[in-house]
Order: sequence, then structure tokens, then C-alpha cells
Amino acid sequence: MKSQASHRPARRESPARDTLNALVLALGVHMVGIVMLWAGSLSWEPKRPLQIAPSFTLVDASPYQADQRRDLEDRRREQLAEAQAEAAEQRLEQARLEEAARQQTLVRQREQDRQEEERRVEQERQDALEAQRRRQLQREAEQARLAEEQQQIERERREAEQARLQELESLRRQREAAQRDREEQERRLAEIAERREQDEQRQRAEVEAERLRLAREQAQASEQRATIRDEYVATIAELVTRNWIRPPTTQAGVRCSVRVVQIPGGEIIDQAIASPCNADPATRRSIIAAVERAAVLPYRGYEDVFEREINFEFVYNG
Repeated sequence: MKSQASHRPARRESPARDTLNALVLALGVHMVGIVMLWAGSLSWEPKRPLQIAPSFTLVDASPYQADQRRDLEDRRREQLAEAQAEAAEQRLEQARLEEAARQQTLVRQREQDRQEEERRVEQERQDALEAQRRRQLQREAEQARLAEEQQQIERERREAEQARLQELESLRRQREAAQRDREEQERRLAEIAERREQDEQRQRAEVEAERLRLAREQAQASEQRATIRDEYVATIAELVTRNWIRPPTTQAGVRCSVRVVQIPGGEIIDQAIASPCNADPATRRSIIAAVERAAVLPYRGYEDVFEREINFEFVYNG
């Protein structure tokens, strides 16, 4: 726009310059005429002025001067207008520059705001990540602490369980030792009782044998016994029958063959039920128990008919 303003005066100055040149030319012509008249008057004597017809016509320069003034005014106005236009253009350009600068400032400010916002968002993101990392570390530390506490509790539980098991094992061993002591004491008491029982049985057997001997003698007297051996076997059968305790399941009509193994002196070392035997298992066991309770068979007076193994018939008729 400045280039257009600079070219406009060149187009407008050409008519004014022509007018000014014409005015200068006219003034020059008039000045030359006046000079010539003044120069001619200096060499003449005073005479009656000659009546010389003028060779030129004086021109009134006032119209040209007015035109020149108008042109000058027009030129000043044009220059003023151009100056005002140029000032306005400069102001407009300055305003545009200021607006551009303001826009650039706004852009820079927006860019700074955007960068600041990005930095703020990034800082918030970093802060959030750091807070999340700290929370994660805290959770991991808490989990590790809980795991350590759980492990400590588990260790203490295992130690307590181990101590309890050891205590139970110690108690079990003590109970077993006490049980062994009791069993040993019971065994010894049983042996003592058994020996006492055997002694008592032996004494009873001796008494019974004596009684049986007397009975045998009486039987011999009554001739109810055919032979001493039959009497011996009958005595044994009678002894076992007296020591027999009848079970509830025993029915009348029991007949069982019983085998007894003894040593000299009549002490029984083995007994068993032989065939035939129609007794039930409980009755068979009771017969064996009766033989065991007898313990010692009659011996005195039967030395001549003594046999290591004796078979006799156990009979129960109800």
C-alpha cells in the first residue's frame, strides 16, 4: 500500500507542473518586456514620449497566481491527504502489526498455557504414578508384613504343635511305661495268684484225692469198681466234673472225649477235646477250663496205673 501511495503523487503532479511552467513562462515574458522598457528609458532625453505602438500585450498574472495558489493548495491538500492516508495506513499497519503481535502474544501465551497445562497434566500424571507407586509399595510392604506375620504365626503354631506332640509323646511314653509297670505288677500278681491257686488246687487235689481214695476204698469195699484203672479214670472224670462250670448254652446229653497229658505227681501239662464230642464251642471251652482248674490229677495210690496221657469221657445228662 505504501508503493501505491508513492505512485499517486507522480500522476497528479504532471498537470500542476505544466501550469506552473506556463505561469513561469508568462512571468518571464512580462519581466523581459519590463526590463527592455526600463533599459530604453535610460538613454533617452526627456522629450515628449513617443507614441510607440507596443509590440506586445501585458498579461495579467493574477489569474495564474490564483491558479498556482489553488494548485499549491490542492497539492498541499493532496499531500496532507496523502500524509493522512499514509499516517492512517501506518496506523492501520501499526494496528495490524500490533494485532499480529497481540495474536502472536496470544498464540505464545496459548502455547505457554498449553505447555504449562501439558506440564501440569504430566506433573499430575507423574504425581499420580508416584502416588500409585507409593500405594503399590505400601500394599507390597503391607502384604509382606502380613505374610511375615502369617509365617510367624504358622511357625509359632508349628512349634506349639510340635511341643504339644512332644508332650503327648512324653505322656504316651509315660503311660506305656506305667502300663508296662502295671502289666508287670499284674503279671507278678497273677503268677503269685496262680502259684497260690495251684498250691490251693494242689492242696484241694490232695484233699480230694484223699477223699477219692477213701471213696475208692469204699468203692472197692462195695465192689462197684471193676479195676483200679477204671476207678482212676472215673476219679479224674469226677474231679473235672466237680470243677466244671456249666455255660447257659449247654444242653443235656453232652458226651465228650477229653485228653489229658500229665507228669508224675499228677500235674497237668496239656488238655484237649477229642472225638467224639457233641458239645457246642462254649461247652467245650468250659470243659477245658475245668481241666485247667483241676491243675493236678490224683496220683497217690494210682502209681501203678499212672499214664502220661489219659482219655476220659465227660458226661452231662442234665
